[in-house]
Amino acid sequence: MFAPNEDTLTKVSTDAAMEFVQAFYTSLQSNRGSISTFYSPATSTILFNGNVVAGGAAVQDIFVSQMPPTHYEVQSLDCQVINQKYPTATATGVKRAAEKSAKDISILVTVSGYAKFGVPKNVPQRVFSETFVLVPAPTNSLGGVAKGKGGKGWLIQSQNFRLVV
Repeated sequence: MFAPNEDTLTKVSTDAAMEFVQAFYTSLQSNRGSISTFYSPATSTILFNGNVVAGGAAVQDIFVSQMPPTHYEVQSLDCQVINQKYPTATATGVKRAAEKSAKDISILVTVSGYAKFGVPKNVPQRVFSETFVLVPAPTNSLGGVAKGKGGKGWLIQSQNFRLVV
C-alpha cells in the first residue's frame, strides 16, 4: 500500500478537524451528557485553565453538574498532522501496515473564539483558546468505528483549554 500524499493528508486532517469542532462544541452547548464519548480511553492530558482533569467522564461531570449553560462561537480553527503512521487500534489489536489508510494519523487542532457562560444575553463574552490532539477511533472488523464511541471517527487524546481574557 502506498503512503498517502501531502494533499490527501491535508484534506483528511482538515475534514476531521472541521467535523470534530462542529460536533464537540455543539455537544458542549446542547448535549452535555455525550461529552465523554469524545475522549479516547487512553487520554493522556486534559487541562482546563491549568487544572488537570482526570478524563472524559470527569470533563462531562464538570459540564453537566458545575457549568452554567454555555454558548461557544468558534472564530478560527487550524490543524496539522502530527503522526502520519499512528498505530490505529482495531477491535482485535493494532492495524497491520497493509491495512493502513490516510485516516491512520494523529492531528493537532487549535481552536479560538468566544464563550458566554450563563443564560442572559448581556453576559460578557470571554475569549478562549483550545488545543486538541485527535487520534482515530478504534475500528471494528468491518472497518467501521467500534461500538461505544457514538460513531465518532476521531477521539481526544490530549486537550488544553484556556480562557484568554
